[in-house]
Amino acid sequence: MSLKRALKLPPQILGLLVLVALVACQPASSPRPVPSVQQIGRDLNCASGDHGYEDFQAGWGFCYPGSWKYNIRSQAESSKELDLTFDVTDALPPCPSPGLPQPPGCSPTGGLYSFMIISTYERGGSSDLATWVTANLPKTETLGDTISWGNAVQAAKLSDGKRIALTPHHVVILDLHTGLLDLESDMGSRLNTWKFSY
Repeated sequence: MSLKRALKLPPQILGLLVLVALVACQPASSPRPVPSVQQIGRDLNCASGDHGYEDFQAGWGFCYPGSWKYNIRSQAESSKELDLTFDVTDALPPCPSPGLPQPPGCSPTGGLYSFMIISTYERGGSSDLATWVTANLPKTETLGDTISWGNAVQAAKLSDGKRIALTPHHVVILDLHTGLLDLESDMGSRLNTWKFSY
């Protein structure tokens, strides 16, 4: 029907046509469709407020504070090594100096920045961490205390403070860099959330 003809209709019919058109444009009340792509971190058991990150190529995932924003850079040193650098910022607004009124939602670490590097290596034929470290790291690098790290087969701290994990297929090294944002506290307390693929 042309607009010219529609305008000649009685106001009641014209109003009815407009109402029918509006109702037809309303969204359906059916449940939302399930996403067809895999959601990042969906199978991690993160605490309330935390988010999950998984890298299926590297074979691991972990939980991190929900206020973090990050940029990832990747670099493959060889076909047997993948380094992912996370430039991390606490995206919450910073709180004013102590003694001043504190607005809701601010954070003492708001706006602070640091970075971490997660390196993933092929495990090769190494039966344990000591064998892999001897074969692949400089002689100055030695294994320190054994630690618990997610579902890793073995895990320990290295002499320089990095953490190292042996999984069925890979060796993962977590290097938390000192910055204004305390990654040691934030990530060290979340080691149990890590999931290594089997």
